[in-house]
Amino acid sequence: MSQSRYDYDENSETWPYFVLTGLIVPLIPTTISYVWDKLSTSDDDDDEKSNDRTDNWFKTYNHDTLSKFKSNIQSKKLFTKKLLFIIIGWILVIYLCILANSIDIPVNESNFNPWKILGIDELADEKVIKTAYRKLSIKFHPDKVDTSKMSQLEMDQVDNLYVSINKAYKALTDETIKENFLKYGNPDGPSDVKHGIALPKFLIDGPTSPLLVLIYILLIAVILPLVVSSWWNGVKSYTKQGLHVDTASYFLTELINFNPAKLTQISTVLKDISHATEFQLIDKSLTPSKVESLLLSQINRTKLSPNDELLKYKVVSIAPKLILGYIDIASIFRNTEICMKLIDAHRCLIQALNIESSAKINKYKQILQLPGVSIDKLNTLEPIYTLGKLLKKPTISPSEFLSNDNYESILKYASNIPLIEPIDCKFKVPGENYIPPASNVHINLKFFIKSPKQLSKPELSKLSKNVIETQLNELETIENLKNPFKLVEDQPKIKLTNIPPYFPDINYLKENNGWIAFLIVQRDAKLAESPAFLTRVDLSNLKLTPDEFLKNSDAIVSTFKIPLTSPTPKEEGSFQFRLILKNLIYFGSDLEIPLNLNVEDKPITNTSNTKDLYEIEDPDEDSLAGAFAQLRGEKVKKVEYEDDSSDDDSDDSDDDEDGNDNDTLNTSDWTDIDTDTEVEEDALDK
Repeated sequence: MSQSRYDYDENSETWPYFVLTGLIVPLIPTTISYVWDKLSTSDDDDDEKSNDRTDNWFKTYNHDTLSKFKSNIQSKKLFTKKLLFIIIGWILVIYLCILANSIDIPVNESNFNPWKILGIDELADEKVIKTAYRKLSIKFHPDKVDTSKMSQLEMDQVDNLYVSINKAYKALTDETIKENFLKYGNPDGPSDVKHGIALPKFLIDGPTSPLLVLIYILLIAVILPLVVSSWWNGVKSYTKQGLHVDTASYFLTELINFNPAKLTQISTVLKDISHATEFQLIDKSLTPSKVESLLLSQINRTKLSPNDELLKYKVVSIAPKLILGYIDIASIFRNTEICMKLIDAHRCLIQALNIESSAKINKYKQILQLPGVSIDKLNTLEPIYTLGKLLKKPTISPSEFLSNDNYESILKYASNIPLIEPIDCKFKVPGENYIPPASNVHINLKFFIKSPKQLSKPELSKLSKNVIETQLNELETIENLKNPFKLVEDQPKIKLTNIPPYFPDINYLKENNGWIAFLIVQRDAKLAESPAFLTRVDLSNLKLTPDEFLKNSDAIVSTFKIPLTSPTPKEEGSFQFRLILKNLIYFGSDLEIPLNLNVEDKPITNTSNTKDLYEIEDPDEDSLAGAFAQLRGEKVKKVEYEDDSSDDDSDDSDDDEDGNDNDTLNTSDWTDIDTDTEVEEDALDK
């Protein structure tokens, strides 16, 4: 019976491979993830460099403090714990690889390789084997080697090598020993069962063994439970939208106690979000009143002390995220008023503009959001309230209106603000040309992205053939029917065209620079669905000149689809809605469209005279099934008798009439469409 014993890694033969494997398992996925994130953000960085950087021609009132805060954010983004783990991890991998390569593993019964010992190929014949053995046996024979100057250890190594050469020769030539080698892996036959430990013996049996046991206890009983507990508490402490549960609870309480008679203002929104727990995690000294004052100083562009300025930007950088979480909760209550005011507060924080401080500022808010423009320098005698009128039909020169030497840079900044010009918007059921009852429906919006400097919109007939076939008119292929939103998913993600100079966190703007869409029931002005985000749009139209946009075929058509979670009503009828799109960053880029949902129940008519082979016929009147059908009030087939004077065909025919196939929505129905622009601005002077 074989004996069992433990082997320790005295010669460092095993533990480098063990540590290397345990290190590579998390290191490779982490490295791939990090490189992928960097490659995906490199395009955004290139676009940011190509954008009109306002730093080159405009300095904010607190430029030095703001630049310092932005640089701190970029530094934290660059030097992360993940990057530190990757650097240290790969250094250790290189070291372990060098160590493992330098280890000279002695030959024993567990790694016996006769071909390697004899220095021959595994396909060598018996003649080559005998030749190699004869040379090595003469060279390393104990009587031929001069051992006079060798130590005892070196002499033992020579003896062991000679024994190994003999074993290798017999393992390849002697049938019995060869069979043992092929069966057990060594020429001596079955060996003892060994349990190896990939640690040196002194760590297990030496004085350091209690320390090793302590490390195991700390790792398994203390560190691992603490890590899992910390992760689980973090998961429980935040909602799916990233809000702290205490913050979400406070917002929920405010919405439950909402008073419709009380006017909701931007200051009300800022007061609500000032109670968020996230601010306490930044600095425990931040009270709700302190947070509120810092937020108000942001929208009023009030200069504070350097320390308070840095604290303000810490607060302002996370406030918009809290507002989006507030919108998500408010949409559950279908509260349209609060949602609209939350969007205004979101834009005011980003543009550092208080549109409720005076009626004049609210009137000129589209102009005042431009860098370098202030109400005290603006020529408010001129009725230029919108970006379109400023760029297309100003009543006076822009330099006189803006009173700014950098008016050309300001106009270039304004021309990069994207506007939506709708083409068609309707409810759509995939594969149908009408809206049947109890069907899954989505909103299909076709539109142009245009610059405020571009007039009206191009004629659809002048668009390129590819745009008409692939973007304007969607082919109902099997792939599109399976996934009606594929066209939207294939559109590029919205990239930041301008960098608002007063907001500290550019990374947030890169992720939240699109539109948010609200579907409102016209009957009660309540939200019909949770808000949807328009984040994938082709902005290439902004680079076109007015002539290229109108007269040539270079314009691109974009698509936005909003899935409705609830099916259409089971009854036929017409239902009125309003679709509102609010830009998350800019004033003047909103859109409001009236929508009609016409639900129709169109029965399928059999235009062929051929009888349907798969149709289930009505039971005969005199049958048992017919008797049960009559009790249920269902139709049965009349039985014809010989003495009947006439055939009763009245129950065998139905008159089915189809109504006219009207479109769900025509653009001619958009009598009250609002695109945040003035109609007369888009009219050409005749």
